[in-house]
Amino acid sequence: MKKIKNILIALANLTFLGINAQNVELTKSFVGNSEKSEIISFTPQDEILLSGDFSGYINYWDIPNEALISSTKAHFGKINRIEFSENGEHFLTFSTDDKQVKIWNFSGQDTLVNFYIKNTPHFAIFYDQNSALIGDENGTIYHKDFYESENDSIIYKNSTRVIDAVFNKIKNELIITTKNKIKIIDLNNQNKTRFSIENSYSSNFVKTQYYSPEILMTWSQNGIVSFWDINKKKMIRELRAKNNFHELSINQYSKVLLTGYYKDKALLFDLQNIDLEQELDENIQLVNTYLTNDYNRFMISSSEEGRHRLMRVKGGDAIKPLSLQKRTIEIQKVITVESKILRLAVWDNERVDGDKISLSLNGKWIIRNYEIIKDKRHFEIELVKGQVNQLVFFAENLGRIPPNTSAINIQYDGYNKTHIMRSNMEKSGSINFYLEEK
Repeated sequence: MKKIKNILIALANLTFLGINAQNVELTKSFVGNSEKSEIISFTPQDEILLSGDFSGYINYWDIPNEALISSTKAHFGKINRIEFSENGEHFLTFSTDDKQVKIWNFSGQDTLVNFYIKNTPHFAIFYDQNSALIGDENGTIYHKDFYESENDSIIYKNSTRVIDAVFNKIKNELIITTKNKIKIIDLNNQNKTRFSIENSYSSNFVKTQYYSPEILMTWSQNGIVSFWDINKKKMIRELRAKNNFHELSINQYSKVLLTGYYKDKALLFDLQNIDLEQELDENIQLVNTYLTNDYNRFMISSSEEGRHRLMRVKGGDAIKPLSLQKRTIEIQKVITVESKILRLAVWDNERVDGDKISLSLNGKWIIRNYEIIKDKRHFEIELVKGQVNQLVFFAENLGRIPPNTSAINIQYDGYNKTHIMRSNMEKSGSINFYLEEK
């Protein structure tokens, strides 16, 4: 009952986001709402989803028509993972119930090869287009060739079970996740351990991903998300979550979204569009991890008991930068205009005191960290019909004389007005433009 309550709280938090922060409203979709939960994966084709259910079926879904294209019996038990090859032509599945790892042709929807693993597989990933790495319950990692079995080998033996793994093709390194360690194995140097991370908590590691080429991102079973600098061999950021994390099918066709709170403000932020050093801090508390496609039209959720759901997103095309979400936005001007294109200029019309601002239009940065001076900076913006177009003035500092102030001139044919905007480190001033239909 407690688990179900946590799921409902997480979904309620996202509804709260829709009202106050992101204009995101989630509605139930057509995958993962039954009792038999499914692991869901975005694919190389935007209109197609893959899912694997508890009964061992691989399902192809037509997103636009919300219809099942095909369903194939793949395993005799729960499907634990769906993983795509680098070029997207193949994907693999495995099940700890039937001890099989299968390689599939994505477009043909048929099996390419089937591996039976005697000591139960616990992870499987692609090594290249023709082979895979498979780890069993004893910690042995096999290299399996799809076409030439004589090329099969054991590449590494760990003393404990490997839960998850990521292969770095460029460096030829294998990052393995065990219950209490993350290890980077150098496959070019006799499989020596190059880097090891100890989990300082009683909870277990469950997932590892690259955040950037030099930063690893880890999830622990108790929900803690950590960022590790590989070169400096230390943790640089940590976020604590309210809910436990259960593995999602993260791949190159999905983006990681995190939900949570900053003080009393609800957050939904895209990990691909944050400043790790500046925007993440100890005041952020996570609720859950989600995946979305490039267009933010759908979100895949997970929960601590492994129920995966696909939900449709309404109004979520522009996920606001995390910096904007952490501050209150104060509407200082509401202007109705008759032109889609506006010519703008910003400057300091008072005493120049080192004020720096960033400007955001509809949740996207258009000017970053600009020090305003007496000279005008000119630029154009394009408004979107049928919605409020919000131009936000984000104070990067307060200058020598608070608050942060700037003048803005707005022009189009027959219109020419100047306004003074004020922001501070808690509130961002905004101008809301309404585009009047001619």
